[in-house]
Amino acid sequence: MSSTVAAILTMVGLTVWHLRTRRHPCWSASADARFYIVAGYPAVAIAVFWLVGAATRTGWEWAIGNAWALAAMVSFVCGFNALHRACEQQQEASMTIESIDSDADADADSDVRADNDSDEARPTRRQGSNGSSHA
Repeated sequence: MSSTVAAILTMVGLTVWHLRTRRHPCWSASADARFYIVAGYPAVAIAVFWLVGAATRTGWEWAIGNAWALAAMVSFVCGFNALHRACEQQQEASMTIESIDSDADADADSDVRADNDSDEARPTRRQGSNGSSHA
């Protein structure tokens, strides 16, 4: 009976936590974060299985359960670090775009227009089918 209750509580807890985590602004931007976090869910379930079974047995069940819990924790930490890294990359990219100087762009655009205007003033030469050029 206690294993059934532990399984149900684990699933409910992981579902609530997953719904909260999916609301993170960078959830859809980071495939690594999604991978690590979703990989942590079965590790938690396996850890709970071993730790619930360890209550009635004496042996290595505690160590195995704790090892799976450690693996789940490392997976979650890597996932949340990847989420934060994705947010930092998005923020850095947006700051770079926002910091582009519009005056420098206007100067560069006017230089390009001046070059294009001078090119249009020159006559162009076209090659004929026999290789001769026509003005």
